[in-house]
Amino acid sequence: MSHDELCETRLFHLFESCSIKTQRVGRAGVVRISFISLVKSFYVRKQVAMETVVSENSQIYYQGTFWNDFPRVQEYMCQNFTGDKTKWWSADFKERFCSQPFARGLVLNCGNGWVERALIDAKIVNQIIAFDYALDLLLEAERAKGDRPIYYLRADANRIDFGADQFDLVVNVAALHHVQYLNRLCLILCKALCPDGIFLNYDYIGPQRNQYSAQHWRYIRRANKQLPSHIRKTPMLYPHVPTMLYYDPTEAIHSDLIIETVARYFDIFERHDTGGGIAYEILTHNSKLKSLAPDELNPWIDKLLDWDREYTDARRVPSLFSYFLARPKKDTLRDLPMAQHFQGLENRREEWASRHRGMYSYNWYLRMLVHSIYVKFANSKIGIALMPHLKNWLSWFGLL
Repeated sequence: MSHDELCETRLFHLFESCSIKTQRVGRAGVVRISFISLVKSFYVRKQVAMETVVSENSQIYYQGTFWNDFPRVQEYMCQNFTGDKTKWWSADFKERFCSQPFARGLVLNCGNGWVERALIDAKIVNQIIAFDYALDLLLEAERAKGDRPIYYLRADANRIDFGADQFDLVVNVAALHHVQYLNRLCLILCKALCPDGIFLNYDYIGPQRNQYSAQHWRYIRRANKQLPSHIRKTPMLYPHVPTMLYYDPTEAIHSDLIIETVARYFDIFERHDTGGGIAYEILTHNSKLKSLAPDELNPWIDKLLDWDREYTDARRVPSLFSYFLARPKKDTLRDLPMAQHFQGLENRREEWASRHRGMYSYNWYLRMLVHSIYVKFANSKIGIALMPHLKNWLSWFGLL
């Protein structure tokens, strides 16, 4: 049996491979249950019949260079998150909340597993369950975990379910902005987290599908034009929704709803935003920056971050990223009318979108229709001849 086959066997036969005993969590009291029971309860609960949006292409993840890959940006984010430019949010969390490790954690949409490995290695949590939809990433995570007490499940975040009070730590690292049924998941997590547990979040909370307002985009373009040619991002293209849907239909699907939805079921007792409204788009996937030495690049990144701070503080642009901590509002689980109301709204929203090409407004539905017609026409003989003029006309009206 190959190593990949062995990993896949371990991944889908957790009942046999995970027979260790653990503690049911809760800092107020401890109850003995077997880990195998937790896994079985997950499998009983997780299958919910509903159509959902998932990404079938995991190859797009962990590609390219993002703004937070630059040391100067990391210092900027640390300063905003923790008040110390040398201290990342995970170190801050461990220092203030982990006098003893959490007993059992849950990691959402874990990808290749780097988050849970770091949490275990830092002794933030003793044991972790992690799930993702992408099988190849789960197999990679399974191979890389070594002997760490991490247990993987393949699941869709929109359909997953857990029993009550199963975890004392739930971790979201850039996961919620890929979740379609955000209200449903937050309700499930409120139930699954112990009353004194913590929901740890670091995520993109900016505009849905990166669709910045016209004024916001003008500020970004203005900042980019003020940079020298060897730093300036070219071309500076507005995020194209049809392309985003083709490669990853879950990307920032409801990122603008994360804070208000989490706050519905959790008490957000700390929130630290870190901007990005100007610098993120300019520094991310900017191929010109790879070949520059730090002493040449850093002064311009510093200038760009100064603009980012200025525009964010003046509320000209929204903050795109946040580190925030929350505790469950267990009383909301007993408010059935509220739960039915918000879940009904979410269900109707998603039903409407499913009938309108995954769009959440008539405006964007029209744009998608026009784009679809344009692509078909552009591939015709007449379209090839007229395409330059047609493209300019449609772009002028913002339909491409």
